[in-house]
Parts: sequence; C-alpha cells; structure tokens
Amino acid sequence: MNSPVGEMLVCTGRLLHVARVLTCRAQMKRYLSSASGSSNDDLANAMGKRATWENFYKTQSEQGTKQFDWFVGYEEVVDLVSPYLHKPGKSHRSHLVALDLGCGLSNVALKMCLSSEEPMRIVCADIVMTALETMRQQYQSTRGAVRNSESQLLFTMADASQLPFRDRCFDVVLDKGTTDVVIRSSGGSDLAKTVVQESLRVLRCGGHLLQFSDEDPDIRLTLLNDVAIRDRATVTFKDISTPHGMEYFMYVVQKGSERTD
Repeated sequence: MNSPVGEMLVCTGRLLHVARVLTCRAQMKRYLSSASGSSNDDLANAMGKRATWENFYKTQSEQGTKQFDWFVGYEEVVDLVSPYLHKPGKSHRSHLVALDLGCGLSNVALKMCLSSEEPMRIVCADIVMTALETMRQQYQSTRGAVRNSESQLLFTMADASQLPFRDRCFDVVLDKGTTDVVIRSSGGSDLAKTVVQESLRVLRCGGHLLQFSDEDPDIRLTLLNDVAIRDRATVTFKDISTPHGMEYFMYVVQKGSERTD
C-alpha cells in the first residue's frame, strides 16, 4: 500500500502535469490568435501554415521547453501502443519500423526507442526543423541508455499530406494530434483525409495507424471509415483514461490486404 506521502507526491505530480498542459495550450492559443487576428477563418489559416509552427517552436526553444506532449504522454499510451510494437512474424526484417507523424516535442517515440527490448527503427517526422533539432539533441544525449543496441531514432522534415516515403515501408504510423491540427486548419476534413490516405499508403499490409485524439468517435470514425474502405482497412477505437480527468481516444486503423483490381 502506498504511503500518504507517496500518494501526495503522485497527486502533486498530476496537478503539475495538468497545469503545464493548460499553460502550454493557453500559450499556443494566444500565439495563434496574435499571429492570425481575431476571426476564426484567420486562426484556421494560421494553424495550417508551416511558418506559424516554426515560430511557435522557436519560441518554445527560447523559453527552454525541450519536451511537451499534446493530449497524452508516454505513460498514458505505452500500454495501449505496446501490442502493436512487434515485428511481423513473416517479415524478413529483424526490426520493427515506425513513423511518428508530426512528432513536435513529444518524447513518446524517444522513450519507445530507448525502452524496447526488440530492435526498432522509428522515424520522427515534422514540418518544423526547430522541433526536430530539439528532439535530436535529446536522443543524442540519451543514446547510451537504449535497451536494444540495434534500435534507432531518425529525424526527417516532412509534410504529413505529402510524405517522402515509398509505399508500404512502415509497420506502424503514430499520429498524436497531427490530424486534429489539420482538421482545425483551413484545409479541414479534405486535407485530413489526405493525411490519413498518406499514412495508409506508407503502411505495409496488416500494419496499423494509431491516432490519438480528443475528437468524438461519432465524428472521427466517419472520416476514418471513408478513407479506410479504399485500403480494405478496419477501424476501431478505445477510450483513454487519464489521471487528470480529460477524455481522449485511440483510433486504430489496420490496413488490409493489397488490392488486386
């Protein structure tokens, strides 16, 4: 049984986490509002521009922020993601290959790479070089702590709607909030469908797209199912329980067999 002091420390840690999340989101909202003007149309246009996020992450870097997770962090997702982080049984490759789409300053991919017993190669992709450089520095400083010496974290600048990767090269695509940003941008649901299509394109047959979102299943499932039918994919979701009482979802899209028509 935990001691009262231990329980108090856990509770304090959770409160600090919530405060940090709310503070960073408030900063982001203020920054976007000042960058775009007051109208919702201007705000949507700002969210869809690379320059907006470059300036935002530059500001975070200047403030000393080296890590931040939108929605949920590694501790909340590790048990949910772990079942999908195993290399295919019939694959000729010895390691799992994953893509962290729109990684930002999240340390989820970093911790997965460091803690995995099985060898894995994770590509962290984002449109903002400042965020990628910050994460690269963190990876280099912790490289000696990797559990499997064959595991590797790679970094590449990429647009989620035009991924610079060949077809069927990833076992897992992790999307934690990237599609949510796209939906709220001026491109809306059409651009979000393109992002999902690109994610499925680079997935091997049988691979999984894991989306973390605060969007209700009644809305997100419509988007995912519209795209999934093309790749004979199946879509499911799970509720995510968080210690700070916020409601999130993990959407799982498993790519089907290759089309022959």
